[in-house]
Amino acid sequence: MVETSAAIPGSLVWGHACLAACAALYLAWWWTFFNPSLPKATGALYATGVGFIVGAVILGIAVVALIVAGLAGLGAGGRGGLPVPVWAFAVGGICAYFALVFATTRIFGRPVTTELLLFVLWAALEFAVLNALAGSGALAAAAAVGLAAAVVAVFVGCLACYLLYFRLQPLPSFVAGALPLLVVGVFAAIMAVVIARL
Repeated sequence: MVETSAAIPGSLVWGHACLAACAALYLAWWWTFFNPSLPKATGALYATGVGFIVGAVILGIAVVALIVAGLAGLGAGGRGGLPVPVWAFAVGGICAYFALVFATTRIFGRPVTTELLLFVLWAALEFAVLNALAGSGALAAAAAVGLAAAVVAVFVGCLACYLLYFRLQPLPSFVAGALPLLVVGVFAAIMAVVIARL
């Protein structure tokens, strides 16, 4: 297990490491099946691509389990209490998802796909983690605000790519689908390192 300070559960580090790996596998699946410059995947390549997405799903489940466990441990062992209760992020995430489903379908005419749910879930988890780290005193308020601003920026970028996806030509559309996976994966790896150093 990753060793962190006594106040920081190692599952938060492992959760973010799994998220980085999950994004990498999702990106590999995307590259295999949606790259317009490649021939249609068949045979062994098709099987490999399916393996990528199955691995991403398994890691995604592990991400949620590890981060939720870490949040529970941090909330129980924190020194100052949580500025916002963890349940508020779950409720906020649900409300944000349905509001975005309405906005993206009714205003922008964008069909709903799984990616929107994944973006919202990711942002809600990251906000909950930053809230818990700040509440425990492990992360300075300024650092928490800076990282929260980065989460907002990444989320807005992901949402922009999501909205543009069906409006673009094949290659730009492929890139718009890949960019959020790349950026979220890099952010998760950075968060793993930041949390491990606390």
